[in-house]
Amino acid sequence: MAAQRDELQVNEPAELENPIEFLTENGFVILRSWEIDRAPAPTNGTFSFVVRSERDPQREIIVTISDKIITDISWRTRGRINCSSSFWISSAERHLAAYLWEQEDFPEGNRLTVRQLDPDEIISALHWKS
Repeated sequence: MAAQRDELQVNEPAELENPIEFLTENGFVILRSWEIDRAPAPTNGTFSFVVRSERDPQREIIVTISDKIITDISWRTRGRINCSSSFWISSAERHLAAYLWEQEDFPEGNRLTVRQLDPDEIISALHWKS
C-alpha cells in the first residue's frame, strides 16, 4: 500500500491581503495606495492615499511632508527618524484625517502639504521606535 501525501497549503491571513482602512468620525475612509498595489512603502516623504466618502466614491490624495520638518525631526532624533521612517506614514495619515475631519471635504487639488508638526507629534517622534 503506497503512502499518500497531502499537500499542505498555507494561506496568508486576510489582514495581509486587504489594506488597512482608516475611518474618520465623519465617514471618510483612508487607504494607503501602496498597500492596495502591494508595493513597498514610500521613503521620500510623499504619500499617496485613496480616500472614499459617501459623496465621492474614490479620490487619490497626495500628502507631502516638508523637507524642513523631516530635517528637523532627523536632527532632534539624532538620525533615528529619517525620511524612510514609518513615523512619516503615520504623520501623513494623521494630518490627512485631521484635514478631512475639520474641513469635511477633500484638500484642494487633491494635495496636502504638512509644514508643521504639533507638540504631541514631536514628542511622539522623540519616542518613536521603528
